[in-house]
Amino acid sequence: MLLLALAAAVALWRRAHPHSRCFARGAAKPRHGSCSPSPLSLNKGLLEAERYTPNPQYSALAAVGDALPAPALPRARLRLLNELGEGCFGKVFKGELLATEGGGVMETVAVKVLKDAASAEAEQDFLREVETMSAFRHPNILRLVGVVERDGECRPWMVFEYMPHGDLAEVLRNNSRTLWRPMPGLAPLTQEALLSVARQVAAGMRYLAEQRFVHRDLACRNCLVGAGLVVKIADFGMSRDVYTCDYYKVVLGARPLPVRWMSPESIMYGRFTLESDVWSFGVVLWEIYSLGRQPYYGHSNEEVMKLIVQGIMLSCPEGCPAAVREVMRACWKTEPRDRLRFHEVHERLVKAEEEAAAAAAATAEAEAEAAAVPTTPPSTSDDTTTPASENALSPTGVESPPSLDDPCRAAGASTSSGAGGLPQPPGRVPLAQLRARAAELLDGENYLLPQQPPPQPREYLQPLPD
Repeated sequence: MLLLALAAAVALWRRAHPHSRCFARGAAKPRHGSCSPSPLSLNKGLLEAERYTPNPQYSALAAVGDALPAPALPRARLRLLNELGEGCFGKVFKGELLATEGGGVMETVAVKVLKDAASAEAEQDFLREVETMSAFRHPNILRLVGVVERDGECRPWMVFEYMPHGDLAEVLRNNSRTLWRPMPGLAPLTQEALLSVARQVAAGMRYLAEQRFVHRDLACRNCLVGAGLVVKIADFGMSRDVYTCDYYKVVLGARPLPVRWMSPESIMYGRFTLESDVWSFGVVLWEIYSLGRQPYYGHSNEEVMKLIVQGIMLSCPEGCPAAVREVMRACWKTEPRDRLRFHEVHERLVKAEEEAAAAAAATAEAEAEAAAVPTTPPSTSDDTTTPASENALSPTGVESPPSLDDPCRAAGASTSSGAGGLPQPPGRVPLAQLRARAAELLDGENYLLPQQPPPQPREYLQPLPD
């Protein structure tokens, strides 16, 4: 009887504490679904957080054999210059690392300094961040130069390599049509440059995934740009205060979350995995090809959460290549297991970049060959017959002579051929030659647009339908 009572007590306790099974036997891995935190419930279309637990994969790394502790730097070898940004628990300064105390400048660096009001928990997170960053060595991951240890009342400092062009979101927006303020030292962004940026971010995330590290806050604001458009993934409080609107507190007093970049399972269940990072990468692709627009701009954070949970996705930006569009959509599969893995994302973007480079080389070669073809001198014959290739065909297949009904053909603009015998697009026709009416389409220089005017030009004056 005593054994039965003891067994019943254990069963009741295990039922009352289901999460205890997650930590049984120490090394046992939790099963999906059995040990997940309580979900965010949907109540009349609104998400309410009942519980949010941190993801253990966020700070857990696979064993890295060559991981070395961050070099300790004397505080006297650092000279702080100007402030670059501010995070929740610290500020980031541009600084100089001196070769010796009072010596010459060895390297320009970025220094993260904890605020004086930071809690002991924040300092522990700070030191854990140092340990994590010291294990990463990849050309597309921000490099940790060293750490300044706590000295009495002086807080510890983290020293990173300095990225002169700031965060990727700012670089993209400065190249948009709205602002158009290209940064000194960076060429204006082209389609090839955007694809290179996407491929570099994918390479960095592939490396993190191989280390079994979950980023949780992948966005263009957390990618930094260096010389030659080199992009490196960061995080770690390097974002500026201007991006506070990108974060939202689901629960009052809880840590703000970047809901516009979060997957449905991250919003509903607080679950962050490698697959949720893939979802965020799809949003990063959208940011890159929209030149830094805020995802779901025009919608509040509450509306964005409902849109994501309901499966209403972002529209692909105009001009986005087909290969990138396919990757973007494959990152946004509702089921995490259906999404691409980061090695697949990276391989697809590398292939797309190679194909784009090959197409550009072929186009340049064709243009060079066309430019090398000698031009045919104008004919001095009295024969005014237009070549057959230069006349349009009537519906019966017979060449029709130019008429005033076709002003572009009447002016002879559409009958000229360029290099290689290809017909050239019709040129612009001065109004004075056509006695055009005001209702016809004109460009800024008072020329007709290169197209045949419609039979009823007044149709252009019709109001647009509601």
